[in-house]
Amino acid sequence: MVAIKGRDAERFVEAPPAPIFLFLVFGPDAGLVRERALRLVARRVDDRHDPFSFVEMSGEAVAADPLALLDEANTVPLFGGRRAILVETGAKSIASAVETLIGAPPAECSVILTAGALKRDAPLRKLVEGAKGAAAIECLPDSEQDLRVLIDKTLREAGLTAAPEALALLQAALGEDRLMSRAELAKLALYMHGRELVKVGDVEDIVVHAATAATDRVMLAAFSGDMGAAGASFDQIMAQGGDATQLVAAALRYALALHRGKLTAEREGRAEAGVSILKRAGFFAAGDAMLLSHLRNWTATRLATLIEPLRAAQTRARAHAEVAKMEASRALMRVAQTATKR
Repeated sequence: MVAIKGRDAERFVEAPPAPIFLFLVFGPDAGLVRERALRLVARRVDDRHDPFSFVEMSGEAVAADPLALLDEANTVPLFGGRRAILVETGAKSIASAVETLIGAPPAECSVILTAGALKRDAPLRKLVEGAKGAAAIECLPDSEQDLRVLIDKTLREAGLTAAPEALALLQAALGEDRLMSRAELAKLALYMHGRELVKVGDVEDIVVHAATAATDRVMLAAFSGDMGAAGASFDQIMAQGGDATQLVAAALRYALALHRGKLTAEREGRAEAGVSILKRAGFFAAGDAMLLSHLRNWTATRLATLIEPLRAAQTRARAHAEVAKMEASRALMRVAQTATKR
C-alpha cells in the first residue's frame, strides 16, 4: 500500500522493501519505466536471463486469460529460488487479473507491471496503490538536470570530456526516452575510441544524424497520415542508399517526443507547451503549423500504443540488416494508418 512519487522513485527502486511483491512502474518515458522495471527484477532474482527465474508476459495475454498471471506467479522454479514476472500492460485492462493476484499473493515471486502515464483515478493505479504488499512507482521524464547527470556520468565512465558546445547539443538532442539516450551516448563513446575530447562535429556525426532533412520529411509525412508522400520520399532515400534503420529510429524518437508533448499540452492546457517540447527534442525544422497539427490530431493513447511496435521494429532492423528496409516500410505504414484513425 505504497505510492512512490517521482522524486523518490530512484531511491525506492535501488532498495525495494522485502514485503512488497507487486510493483506498478508507470510514466510517460517508456525507456525509463522499463529501465527501472528491469532493475527491480535484478533485485528480486539472481539471473534475469534464466528462463526459470524470469518471465515476461504481454498485457494482451493476461487480459485474455486473467488466471494466467496467478498461475505463472505460483509456478515453482525447476531449481528452486525466487521468480519474477514482468508484464507490459499495454492498452488492455488487466485490473481483474491483478485483483485476483492481490487476493492470493505468491510466496516466492515478484510481479512487476509497466504502464504509460496514468492519472490518479486510473483503475490499475488505484488498485495497486490501495493494496497490501504493493507499490505504485511514478517515473517522471528526465529533467534537464537529470539528463545532464546522465551525460556527464556516461562520458566520465568512458574517459571522455565534452566541449561546452557539444554538451549543449547533446542536451538538446537527447532526453525523450532514457533507454534511447543511453544507446546514443554508448554509440558516441564507441565512436570516440582513442580520443578524449568530444566536439560538436562528433555529436552531429553520431547523435544528431538521425534528424536529417530527408529522414524527417518521410517520418513527418507518415505522422501526417500522408502515406503517398511518405512512400515516395522513402523510395527516393532507399534508392540513394539511405539507412532504413535511421528511419525507424527517427519515427520512434518523434513518437516519444510527440507523446511527451501531447501530455504536456494537456496538463498545461496550452498546445504551445507541446510545441516547445518538440522543438527542444530537435524537431524545430518541421515548423509550428505541422507540430500543432500533429498535437491536435494524435491522442496520447494512440501514441502510447505506437511506441512499443516502433521500438520492436527498430530492434529487429538493427539486429538483421537484410530486413531493415521491410521493417522501416512497415513501420511507416503503421504510423500513417494510425494517424488517419479517428
